[in-house]
Amino acid sequence: MLNKPETYWNNILFANESKYNIFGSDGRIMVWRRKNEELNRKNLVGTVKYGGEGVLVWGCMSASGLDNLQDNDPKHTALNVRLWCLYNCPQNLNTPPQSSDLNPIEHIWREVEVRVRKHEIKTKSELKTVMMEEWMNIDAEITKIVVKPIPKRLKAVVDGKGYPTTY
Repeated sequence: MLNKPETYWNNILFANESKYNIFGSDGRIMVWRRKNEELNRKNLVGTVKYGGEGVLVWGCMSASGLDNLQDNDPKHTALNVRLWCLYNCPQNLNTPPQSSDLNPIEHIWREVEVRVRKHEIKTKSELKTVMMEEWMNIDAEITKIVVKPIPKRLKAVVDGKGYPTTY
């Protein structure tokens, strides 16, 4: 893997899933603000009882751009779809979960999150619509940028014996 040419990595399809919530994170939320800005609207995070709603999505990308975003609808996860992928995608590169240094789509999820948060989303339907729009607005130049350093990142992981890297 370490000696593969750039053209090899440009042809890899990176896939992953991510969850987006109407009111942000499922966990702890950090807000960076200046003194006396704690009540500014941009620094407040809405909440609802029982956590609100979220959307689980699946997407894929290569150096040349993104493909359609899927929302785990049963027709996208049906057995015949999974079998088609098994026979038509002969090589599968398994990467550790939440490892943005080895799966560049993690950077794309972050970019989508930043873009989605600029909207005032109140419903699950709005969240889905905005996510799809922002996903499709990610330029192929961005995907090319996040794929290009993969060989260096792999080398850093190997050199670091699997421990965290600076990427």
